[in-house]
Amino acid sequence: MTKILLIKTGAAGDVVRTTVLLNALQGSVTWVIDSRYQGILPARHPNLHRVVTLDNALTTLQHEIFDHTISLEEDAACALLASRVPTKKLTGISLENKKLTYTPDSAPWYDMSLVSSLGASCANEAKRRNTATFQQLVLSMFNLPFNGEQYCIYRNNHIRPVPKVIGIETRVGARWPNKGWSGYPALITKLQALGYTIKLLEQRDSITEYLDDIASCSFLISGDTLAMHVAIAYHIPSIAIFNCTSAAEIHDYGTLKKVVSPLLHQAFYKTSFSQAVIDSVAPNEVFNIFLQHSGISPLQKA
Repeated sequence: MTKILLIKTGAAGDVVRTTVLLNALQGSVTWVIDSRYQGILPARHPNLHRVVTLDNALTTLQHEIFDHTISLEEDAACALLASRVPTKKLTGISLENKKLTYTPDSAPWYDMSLVSSLGASCANEAKRRNTATFQQLVLSMFNLPFNGEQYCIYRNNHIRPVPKVIGIETRVGARWPNKGWSGYPALITKLQALGYTIKLLEQRDSITEYLDDIASCSFLISGDTLAMHVAIAYHIPSIAIFNCTSAAEIHDYGTLKKVVSPLLHQAFYKTSFSQAVIDSVAPNEVFNIFLQHSGISPLQKA
């Protein structure tokens, strides 16, 4: 069996979507991950041989030889690991002359990234024009088509969605403040008026507790965040609001409805906060999409 080293340490949502590789690649995968996100990975998967945290990865792996190293983190420590662990083939990011670089077979993805060899301006324009999903782009590195392979993450099978409970994730990370949305309070009022219980997602002691919170919801509404990816993984109907990131990159798997800000191009991957951007989607637009997505007719609403 092909021995694969997969280096993808974070962020959490990116780890979730990268799990499609477990279902698409044939081989025995050793996954290197940030210890904070280790709980995201499935407890059992036929292709997941073991999970190694980044802290001790070099010590653990430097005396092994892999058939294929897949390095998917734009990070110096991860790139150094990819460069030092013996491998017959490398795909993705490595470190050369103290500089991050990437292999030609990974160019369709990394030409649009912060490490793009094309320069920031060309990378941003390529990102803006891109219509391929992350799944299509990452699988193209291995000359594979995307055939609907699912995310594969931890799940507590004892937890079932509770009817009429809607999970809402209002929080966003500091890097992309425009992923936020000012319409949540008004939307929550409308949903509660229909008899729904709102579960505001919050920080938990462990990542698995957070995933369990999402698993108990029958619907989820958020921005382009970890919660969105988890809802997709759990086949929970959901809505995601895209204010500043690429909606095209997200495959909806038939369960996600996307709401794209009319100011998306103005805010595209901008790290400076804009009140106009987070105000740009009307609560009624999201509410009406919820009614359609959940199968509620105007008569039922009334």
